[in-house]
Amino acid sequence: MKGEEVDIISKLPDNLIHEILSFIDTKYAVQTSVLSKRWKNIWVSLPYISVDWTSFKKDIIYDLGETLCKFLTFVDKVFEFHDDSDIQSIKLGCVILDAISVEALNRWILAAVNHNVKDLDISGSYLHDSAYEIPHQILNSISLKSLIIILLGDCFGGTNIILQKSMSLPQLKTLWLAGISISNLDLQRLFSSCPLMETLFMQKCDVQTSNQRNIIIDSHSLQRVRLFENRYTHLGLADHTFTCTTKISAPNLMGFMCTGFMTEDCPLENLSSLGYARFDMRLTKEADETAQTYFELPAEEKEVFARRMMKFVGVVRSVRHLTLSSGFLEIFYLLFLKVLLQAPGILDRQPPQLCNLGTMKLGMRFTRGCIRSIAYLLKISPIITTLILVSEEANLADVEDDWDAGFPLTCMYSHLKFIEIKGVEGCDNELKFLRFVLKNSMVLEKVNLFFRSTSDSLDGGRQIRRFKRNLRAMPTASSSIKMNFL
Repeated sequence: MKGEEVDIISKLPDNLIHEILSFIDTKYAVQTSVLSKRWKNIWVSLPYISVDWTSFKKDIIYDLGETLCKFLTFVDKVFEFHDDSDIQSIKLGCVILDAISVEALNRWILAAVNHNVKDLDISGSYLHDSAYEIPHQILNSISLKSLIIILLGDCFGGTNIILQKSMSLPQLKTLWLAGISISNLDLQRLFSSCPLMETLFMQKCDVQTSNQRNIIIDSHSLQRVRLFENRYTHLGLADHTFTCTTKISAPNLMGFMCTGFMTEDCPLENLSSLGYARFDMRLTKEADETAQTYFELPAEEKEVFARRMMKFVGVVRSVRHLTLSSGFLEIFYLLFLKVLLQAPGILDRQPPQLCNLGTMKLGMRFTRGCIRSIAYLLKISPIITTLILVSEEANLADVEDDWDAGFPLTCMYSHLKFIEIKGVEGCDNELKFLRFVLKNSMVLEKVNLFFRSTSDSLDGGRQIRRFKRNLRAMPTASSSIKMNFL
């Protein structure tokens, strides 16, 4: 009849409705069963299950025990009433408080294996006082392709994980571990049980080592690795000279990201396919780390860190996209540019050319060290087209006008077309750097400058206007530069 409403969604086949319901929490997908007879049993064959315990909180103030009880009961029912069809993906956001929670989690994992799950994501807080022994069924799944275990404890790396002696994950391609404490031996066995692993994420994990100090990741299938603020605990006798390294050998690795501390070593070998690399390195966990922190380092530490940084540069010589932190640049300058160029025998070799590098993103401070490091990295990157800088620190000491004096190579950048700088203050240090780049960039087309919000003050506004006038008056090697002040 004319004007009669048509329920288009209900006329869709089950597989399309399943796709639609996959975007919402399973709690709400189950509630659709009351809509009509058509919807009554659709949820029992859902191939995508996603439940988070927070969806059972009624108010801002709630009873944790009561909320978790409802969550556990609901998830149990979801698996109990699910039909025999396969489950593609299971995502559980949970809190593990006690043995009852652990038993429930293990039941769900067993149900996942019985339904040939391909993607399993277990994320949440582990507040139980016992280590968690992962069920052997999931560690020997022949269907699992992605495994995410994020179990944050009360403190850094506080959730102890125990793995089975026998493990085999023949189809696993993605492994993501976060917030767990695991023995090096177990970790090595886990890696070796995943012959097809392509993606590895390790975030804030505590790797416990004894006699076997090196963590070795040796894989021909591995394509992406991210290591984020992991740490290493030595379980043997007190040994203040102890250092642990994560050694990576992956000839097909395309992307590598490392966020950590310079006190840790990460040797990289056989990375001929690497296209993207990011090194975000700091000295400590302290948030107030400044440029002065690096200048005050003992000479022997500067040399150790500089050798480590130079090894990274050597390994990533084939990358197309490179991201470095300001700490990297400070160390690069403190030993390599400031010392090596005057005493060539200090390091084993000169840094290689970054022959494939097209885009470089740098966290930096407008210090003499950072500016000279950037100029040199641009020089050894003969085809670079894009430079992105993120300024991290304000109110720095003035850089001398002759900061580029004695620079060892003629710096003409023949491919650089785009420069973006975020956090611009309009200070003299920034002008000196831009004067150098504009003078040496022959095909530069666009410069985007994003100013700090502090420039909104009256004095800041005057400084910015003066900065813009001076910048526009600078001589340039390129005749067609468009400057955008944002």
